[in-house]
Amino acid sequence: MSDIRKEIDHIDYTLIQLLSVRFNYVKAASKFKKVRQMFRPQSVLTVCWKSANSGLMSWD
Repeated sequence: MSDIRKEIDHIDYTLIQLLSVRFNYVKAASKFKKVRQMFRPQSVLTVCWKSANSGLMSWD
């Protein structure tokens, strides 16, 4: 069991390192964007609601 835990810890550490590298690339790419778009949860909910009402989404 300790070998399994050690491997899981190693995978977690590697994932965190990769996410850190990815975040740095995202920060660098954001400098090239001319307009920063703000995430608006209301618009996402509106699209989901319209899709659900038109039968495009299933809640099963």
